[in-house]
Amino acid sequence: MRSRTLSSMMVALSLLLVSLPGHALYFSWDEESLANASLHGINTLVVEVDPPANPMKDELKNNYGVGESELELKITQRLSEAGFKIITTDQAVNEPDAALLKLRIRVILAHGTVYSYGLDLSLHQKSALAKSGGYYSVKTWSTSQFGGMAQNSLPYLNNYSMDLVENFINAHRAQN
Repeated sequence: MRSRTLSSMMVALSLLLVSLPGHALYFSWDEESLANASLHGINTLVVEVDPPANPMKDELKNNYGVGESELELKITQRLSEAGFKIITTDQAVNEPDAALLKLRIRVILAHGTVYSYGLDLSLHQKSALAKSGGYYSVKTWSTSQFGGMAQNSLPYLNNYSMDLVENFINAHRAQN
């Protein structure tokens, strides 16, 4: 009985959608307009690096020079050189236009001495909540890289991370 009711509701919804005029069903931005909307006016950033879980976090930092604080410093310096204002998380609470640029690093030992990695750089902007004066974080832009590498190549994660930062800077320049 329950599936019959659900089927009837789906048929009714389909008929309703088909009966609407074509322009009522279709709304889109072209790809360039949507991309341009995502970074326009972003100039104040908080930088955060989300490292992999222990023990991989410690192994990367101690043995291969891929550490959370080191990467945050490199990213902050590069973004400052590119003209961004970098602030702390505490300062961002009072800055409505501040956005979070977050690098997420994931590394696992996949097979023998081959490691799988994933890097994701994403921009999170504040979206105002109605009437409350608070904000909700919305991911509006991202770029990523993933692959596999030998153990002795793990230091390249620093370079790959900075390549993603350059992608962000270039996208921002193209949109502002």
